[in-house]
Amino acid sequence: MNSALRIAEATLISVLLAAGAGGQPRPNPGAEQVKERDLRLRRLPGAGGATAGVPRGYALVVGIGKYRNLDPSENLRFPESDADAVYRVLIGQQGGAFPAENVHRLIGPQATLENLRRELEEWLPSVATEADRVVVYFAGHGLVKGSRGYIAPWDVDPAAPDRTAYPMDTLGKVLAEKVRARWKVLLTDACHSGKITPETTDDAVDAQFGQLPKTFLTLTATREREKSYEDPALATGFGLFSYFLVQGLQGNADSSPCDGLVTADELVEYVRGEVKRYARQRGVAQTPTERGDFDPNMVLGVSLKCGAAAPPAESLGTLVIETNMDAVEVYLDDQPVGTVNKDKPLSIPGLATGLHTVKGVRKGYEPDTKEVMIVPGQQRSVTLRIQYAREYKRSSIDLVERGEKLLFKRTSTFNPLAAYASGKQSEKDLRQARELFSKALGEDSRHGKAAFDLALTHQLLSEPKEALSAFRRAVETEPDYVEARVQYAGALIEEGDPDEAIRQLTEAVRLEPGNDVSLSHLSRAFLDKGVWDRAIEAADKAIALKPGNDQARLWKADALRRAAAAQKDRSARPALYARAVENYRDYLNLTNFSTPAHEKLAYYFIGFGLGSRRHADRQVSYAYQRSLAYLGLCDCEQKLGNLLRAEEYCQRAVRYDSQDAIAYFMLGSVYRDLFNRLRSRDYAVAARANYAKMIQINPDLELARNAKDYLEQFDVILAKMPR
Repeated sequence: MNSALRIAEATLISVLLAAGAGGQPRPNPGAEQVKERDLRLRRLPGAGGATAGVPRGYALVVGIGKYRNLDPSENLRFPESDADAVYRVLIGQQGGAFPAENVHRLIGPQATLENLRRELEEWLPSVATEADRVVVYFAGHGLVKGSRGYIAPWDVDPAAPDRTAYPMDTLGKVLAEKVRARWKVLLTDACHSGKITPETTDDAVDAQFGQLPKTFLTLTATREREKSYEDPALATGFGLFSYFLVQGLQGNADSSPCDGLVTADELVEYVRGEVKRYARQRGVAQTPTERGDFDPNMVLGVSLKCGAAAPPAESLGTLVIETNMDAVEVYLDDQPVGTVNKDKPLSIPGLATGLHTVKGVRKGYEPDTKEVMIVPGQQRSVTLRIQYAREYKRSSIDLVERGEKLLFKRTSTFNPLAAYASGKQSEKDLRQARELFSKALGEDSRHGKAAFDLALTHQLLSEPKEALSAFRRAVETEPDYVEARVQYAGALIEEGDPDEAIRQLTEAVRLEPGNDVSLSHLSRAFLDKGVWDRAIEAADKAIALKPGNDQARLWKADALRRAAAAQKDRSARPALYARAVENYRDYLNLTNFSTPAHEKLAYYFIGFGLGSRRHADRQVSYAYQRSLAYLGLCDCEQKLGNLLRAEEYCQRAVRYDSQDAIAYFMLGSVYRDLFNRLRSRDYAVAARANYAKMIQINPDLELARNAKDYLEQFDVILAKMPR
């Protein structure tokens, strides 16, 4: 008798989130606002000195402003926010068009020497292939000691850079020899002279970059004998190099010809010309410099709009945005720019000639939208006036209220029990609600809540395309509508577009950094992409903000379980499974309502953490997710060898959903292992029965073929065993 019956590990299916103009030119900011992005160092003698063809991309983005071991006076202001901006543009559809999971970030304390080594020497070489493009961006301090150049990680020890900093020659060797991508780009803003080491000067750091291999494009922020600058008056505060890098990738570098693609040649010319021009206008000098033998037609960005084809120096202009209120979110051509206050205008140079749309948004107020014609070589000003409380036509409001009574089944006194008084919501009610919300939008096309409610109704009527369209309309109408972005992201995940979901959630997190729901949804999106570490990271942030975020616990548990299964080092698996068990249990405790009535009512109001009335039929989601948590626990405990616990958890999953084929398969596998351990006929019978039940429910699943094999094996085994 074979005592080692084998079976492929079952892959649990995680639940998807369901629910769910111009004015007069004004003077340039004064040169006194532009600060050297440098540390002063003494130099000692002997110092060394159309988018279908867009290839897949991988990128590492590093930004360090405040260093653990440096004097505060030696820290930098904007590298970390610069790096965040570079990350957003790289994952943007109008930008680098990189899948979000292919862009890793090391910001501030995350950018340790250990993490730098792992990302550069292990991750990038392991994922990039010959046909790919690879971008490495670094903003922070560079230093020199013993005629050897280094980039400074967050935990650098100025007295021992040879042990605590990352050598530039190693960086060059890794990119040249280990990273196999055909197209490779190193973007650095690291010429920050200072007292990190006596040998460090701008010239010495620049000379070290000049010694890097010539087999890839290196674009540095300065040329020799120059300093790198950052300007608090540039947009929301930027380093000059990083600002124009972002603007160029967003499409402003697309010229000669304007074809919807930003090539390496176009980006280099744009960044060099615009940084040089902006610095010169403020009485300083900075000239980005490219090195290396690279393909000038290397595709680095995607532009969704195209203006007149002309050389950048002749076709670009500047926009200065002012406002009459503080905390106004600004969107330029639907891309977020940042927050503007009434005493601090935003300066947006480097814009392509043509008509641009500027929108100012402040929560609770009507947005102000202006169209501005950018003229070559000129500066235009626009004032966004946020004046009126956001109000909608009374007729539209009335229609929305009538529709919500049908959508949420609430009475005039909002008796919570009425929400489920009639059981599952009738399709007739939903069709009537859909009509009312559509009429509300006809009455007032600016009514974002009407579009949002319409999207929810489309979801419940199983009209996913219409739901996505309505969510998109809500977000476009009110860009600061964070809840709409979050629900839109959930719908995008459900329809198989986690990349756009991640973009929406990234903006939601930027708008409300303390929104735990955005982060838990972001965890779910990365889980859908199979990026376990990013899913865990986002879930941890959500839990830190709100320990009771049950969804974050569930996604974290599932990510940990899957990370364990994917772990090549088998000795590391038990710890990951144990952490997954802990989080599954936390999720179950947070959603453990004592009676069936409470399951329906309480979960209706707690929902996915989105608030009180976000979905009209939560009880099905509640049961499904509880079942998934028990299946996850069953899988983890089985892998940890705790078979009796695993049996109990699989049994609970089956009680939640008696028609779940995978649950029966997993329960059969637990009984198989118990049989192998104890040789009990009862366990053999139980294993066979559950495999048979799995095949009966869904014979078309891939796992059904395994179940049939084990069924046949148990038939042979049972025929030989005494009753």
